[in-house]
Amino acid sequence: MTEVSPEERREIEGKFVRNLAIAAAILAGLPALIAWQSGPIGGVYLGHQFATDDHMVYAAWMRQAMDGRFLFDNRFTTDAQPGLTIHLYFLVMGWIAKLIGIPVATLVARMGFSAAFVFLLHRLVRRMDWTIHATKLSLLFSVLGGGVGFALWHDFGVAIVKPAPDFLNQILMGRLPIDTWQPEGFVLSSMLTNGLFMVSLCLILYIFDCFLEAEESWKPVLPGAIAFGVLMNIHSYDVLLIGMVMFGFLVMAWARDKATKPWIIRSLAISAGIIPAALWFIYVLREDPVFQARAATETFSPNFRQVLFGYFFLILLAVPTLFASRDGKKRPYFASGLYVTVLLALAVMAQNHTDGYFLPMVIWVLLYGFTVFLLYSVANLNSARNLFVSWALVGTISIYFPMLFQRKLGMGLVIPWAVLAAGGAAIILAKQERSARNLATALAIIIIGASGFRWVFREITLAQTNVANTIVHPVYLSADANKVITALNAITDKKVVVAPPGIPARAVDSAGQTIPDTFLTPIMPDLNPIASGLTGAYTYAGHWSETPKYNERRGELERFFYRPGLPEDKKAWLSEIGATYVIVPSPEAFPQMELPDLSSLGEVVVRGTQFSLIKVN
Repeated sequence: MTEVSPEERREIEGKFVRNLAIAAAILAGLPALIAWQSGPIGGVYLGHQFATDDHMVYAAWMRQAMDGRFLFDNRFTTDAQPGLTIHLYFLVMGWIAKLIGIPVATLVARMGFSAAFVFLLHRLVRRMDWTIHATKLSLLFSVLGGGVGFALWHDFGVAIVKPAPDFLNQILMGRLPIDTWQPEGFVLSSMLTNGLFMVSLCLILYIFDCFLEAEESWKPVLPGAIAFGVLMNIHSYDVLLIGMVMFGFLVMAWARDKATKPWIIRSLAISAGIIPAALWFIYVLREDPVFQARAATETFSPNFRQVLFGYFFLILLAVPTLFASRDGKKRPYFASGLYVTVLLALAVMAQNHTDGYFLPMVIWVLLYGFTVFLLYSVANLNSARNLFVSWALVGTISIYFPMLFQRKLGMGLVIPWAVLAAGGAAIILAKQERSARNLATALAIIIIGASGFRWVFREITLAQTNVANTIVHPVYLSADANKVITALNAITDKKVVVAPPGIPARAVDSAGQTIPDTFLTPIMPDLNPIASGLTGAYTYAGHWSETPKYNERRGELERFFYRPGLPEDKKAWLSEIGATYVIVPSPEAFPQMELPDLSSLGEVVVRGTQFSLIKVN
């Protein structure tokens, strides 16, 4: 291979990084831009096709920032609360949204941070001193990387309900790999769906880079500490992940006699940046019962086999990197072989994991200790390489740390495995002719990126069908529903809104049989989270994790809107929960549901053909 000068390398890589950053930004915004241009007549695009209810939580914070608030409260419950939440990202986003609107602000943020991600990852990867080919692959694999999900693709849910290869169905125990449904574990799906994930990934990369640079200088300490503090504020789970990874990295540095006292002191100074945000987090958790209920929401990690097959190709390609020379003479075959054995053992153990914690705390601590021992055994003189190895190995077990939020610890796990996979692919292809190498590289990118591109097409399909992946939220507000939301938005006084809970619409074939994994525009859209997100209203049952006792309160909404009853009893219930406005569906617009007539509940503010807004007497 022809040698290139450092200047030529910078030019080649710089051009590639700029082009990839532009492509990432375009790809991140493409489905939304198509949705804006091709929506139904009179429909108003909400800006999201995936996890619409979660995005309305973000929108509610932005809406409060638009009203000039610095401390936020939870708009998805009517429970008493002190309103102590500080979220710096959505505070700034709210200021931007005041100028350009919430949907546009979130789109711009996703596109901008998608581009920034590419530059930040390259800044970290270039410390590996790999070839240009391996560096380019690192970026491509990270942005596009996925597993076998494309072969079992579903648009909805986490269970395999469509025909699938028997051996995959059996191995995965009827569940989908996480590259089909868990966006935070992957980059392209995060680019498409969630600006918060992208800014968090950017901060993680920047913080890691600051830790590496602190080996030689105090210069990155202050900006690194600030970034760490911001991350603690906006996505606190990632701080725990970084802590686990950095401990493993420290052991690797110690194994190679690189854990100098100045480096450790500077790293501790960077870590101290989380203290103010952490103290505030603890204070809010102690003082706010609504926040306590939210923090106790169960988010268990999926079955290990779902995780393993979500990164399957990347892990396979990463094996040569793990077997790479430790110090120019010794190769860590034994340690790497042990790690592969551990992965297989966890896959076997997963046969008995249905829900809840996969590992008890004692077993998890032993597994973490074993992983740290392996990191010691494979430590390299290159600090950046050690960091990615620690992130990959520790990250794979961190998601089973037995605490309720454990699934959140899978944030960006594709990145270290993608970088190590790129190194492995470069090792495998190093002696191949250029044409064969290019062909194999293209094939690897297609296979590894197949699930990511299916995310792109799913986003477009959901918009065309006008149903979010939640199945009870639309992608577009109807003109009628938008009049109600607009009217609520104009009300500056405190408003407590109740709306009918959503009812999904399953698709059926000509014989009347349900078509698996296919939903149409909801029969009844759930406007509760939309009212909170876009108008700042408080809702009684707005979100599955933000609303305490959500299932119970959703049942009350169902009885109120969908069951007959005396008007006096319904008015008494509204008075009991403190409701001031009701979004009432028209019985004529939903004849198949036999809805009770609720028009006598109060003063009609907006009268529409589908929905009316009533101010409660």
